[in-house]
Amino acid sequence: MRALITGANGFLGSHLVDVLLESGWQVGAMVRESSNLRFLEGKEIALVFGDVSLSPSELAPRIEGADVVFHLAGVTKALDRSTFFRINQKGTDNLLRACLQAKAPRFVLASSLGASGPSPTAEPITERDQREPVTAYGLSKLAAEHEARRYRDRLAISVLRPGAIYGPRDLELLPAFQAVQRGLAPTMGVVPRMINMIHVRDAARAFMLAGTEERAVGETFLVATHSLTQPELYAHIKTILGKRALLPVPIPTAVVRLAALASSLACQITRKPRIFCHGNVRRFVEGHWAVDGTKARELLGLEPEFDLGPGLADTVAWYRNQGLLGVRPRHLTLE
Repeated sequence: MRALITGANGFLGSHLVDVLLESGWQVGAMVRESSNLRFLEGKEIALVFGDVSLSPSELAPRIEGADVVFHLAGVTKALDRSTFFRINQKGTDNLLRACLQAKAPRFVLASSLGASGPSPTAEPITERDQREPVTAYGLSKLAAEHEARRYRDRLAISVLRPGAIYGPRDLELLPAFQAVQRGLAPTMGVVPRMINMIHVRDAARAFMLAGTEERAVGETFLVATHSLTQPELYAHIKTILGKRALLPVPIPTAVVRLAALASSLACQITRKPRIFCHGNVRRFVEGHWAVDGTKARELLGLEPEFDLGPGLADTVAWYRNQGLLGVRPRHLTLE
């Protein structure tokens, strides 16, 4: 099997490269010429330079020969709302049109749980629930899904909505581990909210399965393996780091909103986008993000390779190896 992966140099993309190579796939990695390729170094892949802002006719030659296109490229943070839709929605349409021209038969789209939106209760979200995205990012990923569904009669399309992905090479969840390392357990809001977790290797396996399982064609899947509260997550990390106790630091919603507004102002000044900003604040303070992963288990056959404890330990080991927790080693490695 031959795969073309957009965003192959990223956190999830680089692990999907690993999983596919281990399973005997031939892998093409579409990256920008300016991309950091440290997670792809030394791997038996074909680098394909380009990005989804190119026209379909420019993208088509880069796709030719692929049995499955895994579309993972996108933006998770931006300085303005239009950037989300230009890259996440329009970029997806460009790639779909290119797949038709290149006769690539199968397309797997990486959407996001943000496209579902949170639940007002702790009841796990399912694929049947009609939720409303609460961020521009979530809306743009839902718009990308709508683009993909327009091609369902011409391409074999599957959509995956991963939740919070963690594991080696991730930096987005690093602050939570660093807080626990300092003996702190900061939580946003008064009432503990449900979150969800999936180890990056399990998420990558879900994408591979979606690209091969016939029952996945035309389907949308929520991809997460563990739902828990943020204090429960801190308790797991505390055990792994060997901490005896944590100081709870509840952050009132009003303070979170004010801090997010200040972060947004800093983004505009520095012209560097951040995940934590005013446009994303509802993601952090409203609703619950528990996920029912039954459909992915039953149709994809997705069984987690990593339970939460070993998965978090795997993550901590990588952070320590990179000098991100504790003393930085003299020479950094990539694994």
